[in-house]
Amino acid sequence: MGRYDRSIKIAFDKTSGEILKADEVFDIKTDAFEIRRKYHEKNLILSCCECEQDLMVSGSKYNRLHFKHKPGHGYCILTDGKLSPQEHERFTDILKAKESDRHKELKNKIGELLKSVKGVDLDSIAIDNKFIIKENGKRRPDVYCKFQDKEIVFEIQLSDLSLGYILSRYEFYKEHGIYLIWILDNFDIHNQGTLERDIKYLTKYHNFFKLDEQSETFKLECEYKYPFLTDDNKLRTKWLKKSVSLNELKYDNEVFQTYYYNFGDNKTKTEIIQKKKAEEIKETERKRHEKLKLDYATNRAKYLIKLIADIRKSEVQNFRSIINELDDFDDFETKILNDILNLKGKIVEGKPPLIKWIDEAIQEDVPFLEFILGTNKIELDMNKPDDSDRTALQAVLLNSSIQKFQKSLLIKSLFKAGYKLTDNDREFLEELQDKQKEFVADAYIYKLCNSLTDRSLVDDVFNFYKLLFIIESARQGKLIYYNFTGNIWISFANNAIQYYSEYWEYLELSFKRFGLWDKLIQLDIKGTFQKKVEKFYSNMPRQKYDFDKVFNDLYPGIEYEN
Repeated sequence: MGRYDRSIKIAFDKTSGEILKADEVFDIKTDAFEIRRKYHEKNLILSCCECEQDLMVSGSKYNRLHFKHKPGHGYCILTDGKLSPQEHERFTDILKAKESDRHKELKNKIGELLKSVKGVDLDSIAIDNKFIIKENGKRRPDVYCKFQDKEIVFEIQLSDLSLGYILSRYEFYKEHGIYLIWILDNFDIHNQGTLERDIKYLTKYHNFFKLDEQSETFKLECEYKYPFLTDDNKLRTKWLKKSVSLNELKYDNEVFQTYYYNFGDNKTKTEIIQKKKAEEIKETERKRHEKLKLDYATNRAKYLIKLIADIRKSEVQNFRSIINELDDFDDFETKILNDILNLKGKIVEGKPPLIKWIDEAIQEDVPFLEFILGTNKIELDMNKPDDSDRTALQAVLLNSSIQKFQKSLLIKSLFKAGYKLTDNDREFLEELQDKQKEFVADAYIYKLCNSLTDRSLVDDVFNFYKLLFIIESARQGKLIYYNFTGNIWISFANNAIQYYSEYWEYLELSFKRFGLWDKLIQLDIKGTFQKKVEKFYSNMPRQKYDFDKVFNDLYPGIEYEN
């Protein structure tokens, strides 16, 4: 407090029943000394509006009169030195309000109505005349009663309160196990001031009370915050109103606050429901999306299957548009397509679909077979034989309706698609070689294709098959495809260096790796081969390396020697 500030702003005149304001009665000299004279003549009995203890009229060394508690007085918040000047002003306003007609009316109504409440101890009811005295201070509630096994105080507020005042009441009653009910007469949920918000956020309940004056019995009008979910799962709150009795209230024995509706807990429950509903909405949306995705993929697959069937019926079968469409299929759409086709594992008349198509194919059906073998989007049992153990390769070779050139194209496509020779195939090829000598080269080509780790190199095997046969002859130590007389290995080598000089680096490397080179030196009695070699290196032609990939794939163990 400042040097000239008065800590006791008002005093109650017990003789007249009036409230005396210090700043008014003491600032007018004649009034000041009249008050002082009456007090000393004992014609003026004064008490503190807060603690009801006697007050005296005192002066200071500056000759400034003021109200003051008598020596040896008990606790009073106005004298504990903890209030700021602003809080003193606010506190004085509160004390003035407590003496208003409306304040008196409310506390008397509450006191009278409590007398008819079952469970209330009639002898305990105190209307503004009971001090609750504890070691850390004392408080005089507007109304006090005992209800069942609980002590309850009612604090009526008609004007703004400082947060400090609110907390002092709240902490005091909580510490001593007394339930505090704030009665806010002028509360407006739509225009909440600082007072309302300060009280609201004391606890998680967000309940406001005022006396229900429309009820003939004791009822409190409770306005409480209610959480709810909108149709689109947004969490919102609204204020509801309910007239309740003391029996309908709930009592929190940790913070000693009463409430009708637990906003905090119900908000948490609503949030849990919201989260669950959000997950349900998400799952529903996921299922809806998946269904749309499935429907789209199914319709797209069915359309493509129909388009394939239509093209097969046309005079000129061109599947380029189908290939482009399939390239645009994602993994899911491809799966749905194959689920609908269901070609893998399917057997028709004892045959997998591929073998049945090949068996029934005529020359005009070759484009379809090339398409079905060339796409990696349609799943087939490429290597599954029919009931008689006949394979797709054999079916192609045995189909007399397909020309030899187209057969070669189909077999290329088979190997590109990952076809693997079976033991039955090998026997079949041996029998064909015995019957058709011109088939020997084809059989070796198929075996080389089967050995590839990278099936994209099948075309290279077919393009370079003569060059590969030279290397295979060196590797196997016998002539393959080639037919020479006399000194066959020298003739073989001379032919190789003469006609395949652009790939000699590969051939020489192979001859040395497989032991043919030393054999050639021994057999070259006339020196024809060595002369060709010398001539080659004296005017070495530019070497080609388009053979490199297939060479390295089929013969990975061969390395260049420095």
